[in-house]
Amino acid sequence: MKLSLASAVIAVLLAPLPSIHAAQTSFQAPLVDQSLLLDITQSGDQLVAVGERGHIIRSTDGQNWQQVEVPSTSTLTGVYFIGQQGWAVGHDFVILHTQNNGLNWDVQHFAPEQERPLLDVVFFNENHGIAIGAYGAFLRTQDGGKTWQSELHAEFVNQYDQDYLNEIRLEDEAFYKEELAAILPHLNSISVSGENVYIAGEAGLLAMSTDKGQTWKRMDIDYQGSFFNIEQAKSGQLIATGLRGNVFVFDKEAQQWGAIDAGSKASMNAVVSVDASRTVLLGNNGAVVTMQGDDVSYKQQSDGQALVNGVFYNNQIIAVSVDGIKHLQQAR
Repeated sequence: MKLSLASAVIAVLLAPLPSIHAAQTSFQAPLVDQSLLLDITQSGDQLVAVGERGHIIRSTDGQNWQQVEVPSTSTLTGVYFIGQQGWAVGHDFVILHTQNNGLNWDVQHFAPEQERPLLDVVFFNENHGIAIGAYGAFLRTQDGGKTWQSELHAEFVNQYDQDYLNEIRLEDEAFYKEELAAILPHLNSISVSGENVYIAGEAGLLAMSTDKGQTWKRMDIDYQGSFFNIEQAKSGQLIATGLRGNVFVFDKEAQQWGAIDAGSKASMNAVVSVDASRTVLLGNNGAVVTMQGDDVSYKQQSDGQALVNGVFYNNQIIAVSVDGIKHLQQAR
């Protein structure tokens, strides 16, 4: 899930929430598949979606959804699976874990005193993973989530701020870390493609790592707005999506980003790979952008609701939105 979805979702992600103990059980909602959902993923033959109030729902056909009992009422913003194991992250710095494909969950991490949400999570194997979030939050585990360590990465700030930080670091290491923590941007999404790891964030942040996130290189781009997603599509294109319809594709030969006209000023939140030739972008106001080769087409869902993320499943795109599950026709 991405931070600041620029309208309907922004209040959910940034508004201060009352601290609720993670050990509480999520509310069993009769219309849970019509509630605010913020991320969705496929694990084997099933789909798993997460959202407000600790909601986690599962489906084996994309039509019928079952809510599972979760030991948290914190809003969940991201979910990731490797085999039978899965992790969900969200508000109150919560991290939940399942060992049986989402049937049962336990709390691995909970720190409401941080007063910021975690927004996305990836794992490289069943032990090594990264969770990221607002104000530069960056947690790593090497033991499947039994323990999580916080990291600060100066590579995420712009060159001007890096120069300033390097100056003060020579005089006072403690002050350097304090200042770095204060100016780190929101980290909105993280993805893995082969040996490369990508992060998208605010203030024009796109960064790449080739060592599982130990070190990062900021990718130069002529845009200083927020990015909500960066993804390597099945087409081979590296695509970054952001605020007010800004979409960029990386030209490997020229080693630079090129802007794409998405046909809309709606913020683009998600990249969904359909196949090797087609990629679909989902955004606010029901925006659906299909990219096929050099052809880019735009259409808007009739209800105009923000589409937050999606997966291609059973020959259709199943998306999560501000009012639950949406079924989109296959991109043509």
